[in-house]
Amino acid sequence: MNTIRHFALTARRPVRPLSLVGLRRQRPFSFTPRVQATEQNNTFLNNLKHTSIFQKIADKPEALMALRDFAALMKEKGIDAGSGPPSTMQMFRLAANSDFRNAAQRVVDELKNAGVDLTSQDVMQELMSLSKKPGDS
Repeated sequence: MNTIRHFALTARRPVRPLSLVGLRRQRPFSFTPRVQATEQNNTFLNNLKHTSIFQKIADKPEALMALRDFAALMKEKGIDAGSGPPSTMQMFRLAANSDFRNAAQRVVDELKNAGVDLTSQDVMQELMSLSKKPGDS
């Protein structure tokens, strides 16, 4: 009996006339250009590629991976090396973080293994110039 009642109720539904179907407002078709991920040109790693330090470590994948991991950790901690050196408070927070200390030690070890002398004044000057804010001279 329920089936008959259901059938009777559905049969009485008004049918939309075909003439009204064309009156519906159609939305305009539009599209936006696809956004592609791009890396900023002023990142620390991109700037490092143009230094003599990079020439020494270019064929050392362990050193490159250590630098990549270190840069990712810095970015994760909210520090962008391309926009200038971190503040004193950020430095204290980083120094207290064991992951940061381990990553920094790994970078130092891998750079030493690659033949980069971090105590050299030229190397330190080159590294410091990479962390200058854009527009600073």
